[in-house]
Amino acid sequence: MFDLMELGPTIGAEVESIDLAAGLDQAMISKLREALLEYKVLFFRDQHLTPDEHLAFARCFGELEVHPFAQHRNGYPELMQLHHDDTPPVDGQYQENIWHSDVTWRLRPSLGSILRAVEVPPIGGDTLWADMYQAYDDLSPSMRASLEGRTAIHDFLPAFGPGIPPERISAMREQFPLAEHPVVRIHPETGRKLLYVNASFTTRIVDMDLDESRALLAFLTSRAARPEYQVRFRWQPGSIAFWDNRCTQHYAVQDYWPQRRIMERATIVGDTPS
Repeated sequence: MFDLMELGPTIGAEVESIDLAAGLDQAMISKLREALLEYKVLFFRDQHLTPDEHLAFARCFGELEVHPFAQHRNGYPELMQLHHDDTPPVDGQYQENIWHSDVTWRLRPSLGSILRAVEVPPIGGDTLWADMYQAYDDLSPSMRASLEGRTAIHDFLPAFGPGIPPERISAMREQFPLAEHPVVRIHPETGRKLLYVNASFTTRIVDMDLDESRALLAFLTSRAARPEYQVRFRWQPGSIAFWDNRCTQHYAVQDYWPQRRIMERATIVGDTPS
């Protein structure tokens, strides 16, 4: 059906001998979903999909969302475009150059994302993913016990607020209220526990002194940066990454400016974390 080459001890596999543009039957979709649950992020090479083919592949796994703050490909609102050129990044950093899970500020964060390389620099521009199951499993028993039942607030403002006109913020807040999610989430399909806070969108832990919350969040969010939990992918034109956003975080490396990098992402709607 297809072949898998593992890329890391706990996370990441490259899917070989598959043509995503040819369409997938239900058996193939089921096998890919099983592989995603096991490896957390799947990589595909030489898949030169059109925007319609990209969206058709993504829709095999669920309903697609429209990102309210991001640039979209013209005519394709479900395709978020990440376009960086010779415009210098602000303070040396783009929005995606921080460890995060996508859209955890939503009441129903995404199930997963499918990112396609359109144009990549000759060197640099890699993306890393971290296994948040392992980040949780390696915590001390006392730390795991202390996190049980705790929740945290997730907010779009830290990442996207600077780009929203002040007169629109209250309307956007009404549409996207603060989201409260478990600090330790249970994956809805595997039943495994994982660490579900990130440096981009998690602002505080509920019912905790603010200084204590900041210190604990700094410790917990730093777990994603441990190389032992990571896989790193070097992009080529036509490369695709499909990740389980419920149990991973990712980081896009900004080491290619002023070269150009264009990526397009379809995001699959998920469920309410528990």
